[in-house]
Amino acid sequence: MYFNFNDNTMSDAIRNLSPKPLWNKFADLNAVPRPSKKEQRVIKFMKDFGASLGLQTIEDEVGNVIIKKPATSGMENRKAIVMQSHLDMVHQKNSDTVFDFDTQGIQMYVDGDWAVSYTHLTLPTIYSV
Repeated sequence: MYFNFNDNTMSDAIRNLSPKPLWNKFADLNAVPRPSKKEQRVIKFMKDFGASLGLQTIEDEVGNVIIKKPATSGMENRKAIVMQSHLDMVHQKNSDTVFDFDTQGIQMYVDGDWAVSYTHLTLPTIYSV
């Protein structure tokens, strides 16, 4: 399969999945270049995302972004949920791949019922295409 990293077709396919608001934000996140040890752009993206939702958003001393959302009314006594993920992308590629981790984000495409990155890191999905 040939990939043109200057072509938005792959990310456009992701943006057309449902629910659109979720997949559009996911595509926005993956468009942010973020090699290891150079996470400032994705840290800003996540802080802006949390702030845009009116949520308490902080960055700790080592660059972790913590976004806190209070419980829905009536659910205050339920157990809290914590979700965690790496913000960086490990800059490793095949020797024959031309890709600049400092300037390019993750390119994705739809393959059947899967959202997949060019590097074939398969992301499970909760939709059917």
